[in-house]
Amino acid sequence: MKVQAIREIDSRGRHTTTHRQLFMLPSGKMVIDTPGMRELGLFEAGEGIHASFGDVEEWFGTCRFADCRHQAEPGCAVLAALKDGSLPRERWEHYLTQQQEHKYVQDRTGYLISKRARDKMTAMQGKQTRKNGGWKK
Repeated sequence: MKVQAIREIDSRGRHTTTHRQLFMLPSGKMVIDTPGMRELGLFEAGEGIHASFGDVEEWFGTCRFADCRHQAEPGCAVLAALKDGSLPRERWEHYLTQQQEHKYVQDRTGYLISKRARDKMTAMQGKQTRKNGGWKK
């Protein structure tokens, strides 16, 4: 995946970028290195993860329990597939990594949205209180 390629390039060492540079990877994918860009996030990536890991998610429907967490539940099709090699462990781990990053970004985005809403509400309440003579300037 693109994120993995970026991490592989980044793992070569830290550097300071002073100009844009486009790298062609052996796989044919391209990565651009730009000044000031510290990280990329997976905003609204749920559909992309689903499309990229459909083969992994197919196992979910064959678990004994609909709410299976694929950790230690009896009758877990994912665990059975990992054990017999039908689902490569590396593929499963990549799926989990993408899901965790997506959840982190979504939680972070949700936090920022709710913080803005709280700040706006506080500002509106303060304005109303001042208007009603509750606070003196």
